[in-house]
Amino acid sequence: MIMSLTILFDTHCDLCRRIVIWLESQPKYVEMLFVPAASDEARHRFPQFDHDATLRDLHVVSHRGDVYRGAKAWLMCLWAMRDYREWSLRLATPELMPLARRVIAKVSSNRFRFAGYRSPLQRESLDLREAH
Repeated sequence: MIMSLTILFDTHCDLCRRIVIWLESQPKYVEMLFVPAASDEARHRFPQFDHDATLRDLHVVSHRGDVYRGAKAWLMCLWAMRDYREWSLRLATPELMPLARRVIAKVSSNRFRFAGYRSPLQRESLDLREAH
């Protein structure tokens, strides 16, 4: 079986959409499938989830059905990528995991504030991508 991760992300969050674009462009060890959180597809694939919670915190589901939320979900995304696996393992250590949780919680709680921090070129790229 091919290893894969399903990432449930908030399509209404500009930062989330930019991160998905970045993740898609990275070389990976593990295939990633991106599914809009709380969408019909997400509700069909994962009826057991609290779909309101998937809009608040990143959720990642492995091909085996393991579910990761919040900081652990972000670390799983890093773990799946060729250039960041070592970082994910380092950040997941008992010494650094509390720091990773705090940083990710801070960014997550302020994610809608990042909406305006894009260059015109980045806005045009996102607009073109959404048109497809």
